[in-house]
Amino acid sequence: MALIEVADVDRTRVLTLAHEKPTNPFGKAMAHAFMAAVREADADDGVDAVVVSGGPDRCFSAGGNFNEARTLATDEAVDETIDWCTDLYLSVLDVGKPTVAAIDRHAIGLGFQLAMMFDWKLMSTRADLVMPELEHGIGASMAATILSTSCGYDVARHVVMSCRPIPPETAVGLRMVDETCEPEFLLDRALQRAGRMGRYPKVAFSATKRVLTQPMRTALGNTREASKAVHRATFGAKAMHRHFDRVLGPRGHEAAGVTS
Repeated sequence: MALIEVADVDRTRVLTLAHEKPTNPFGKAMAHAFMAAVREADADDGVDAVVVSGGPDRCFSAGGNFNEARTLATDEAVDETIDWCTDLYLSVLDVGKPTVAAIDRHAIGLGFQLAMMFDWKLMSTRADLVMPELEHGIGASMAATILSTSCGYDVARHVVMSCRPIPPETAVGLRMVDETCEPEFLLDRALQRAGRMGRYPKVAFSATKRVLTQPMRTALGNTREASKAVHRATFGAKAMHRHFDRVLGPRGHEAAGVTS
């Protein structure tokens, strides 16, 4: 089964996260499949905009793959994970066309951060955004960078240090997302928004987006090495492994996400 399902609706490319688990955890393979799909959409002259969804009645993404994360035994493995996470976020920012996220159920950790990369973000009324890393002993340096760049220091501080879910009305008030709707209308609304933005003259949109996203792209580049150091230290301390074991159990069935 493909990790990313690809379909076109008129001139909008719809990418559906299709992990076998309905939580859509991101591991290395999922990340690389996603990056390839968004780059292909960006290069396709028949595509005017991109929508990303977790699929019907599924999470946008509950974060990183715990099974992979708890096997990160060396500094080199941690560094590789931070590299593909950073590249994952940059792959969305680098798309010259409008990108729209359709967020349902949960966007946790990596999933929350990935959602923040999109040009327009829609959230269902039953969804939430969660950054629980610190209470589980996981570094949140990338979350701190992304949220302070997009929402400001005090919002980033509160979200990262409270580790509490952010409901739709709060997310809209903080400008983390742009609009909400009932779950059954989420994809249709995302397609409507993508279609509208996709009709903007392309040169003006792409050139403006490049300037608008430059601070985030710069911030992600600047924090890459610092985040590697943070995650080497936290994975070395192994405090998060108790959380991995609680979630996965003896057979390792992932239920949520982790990588920040």
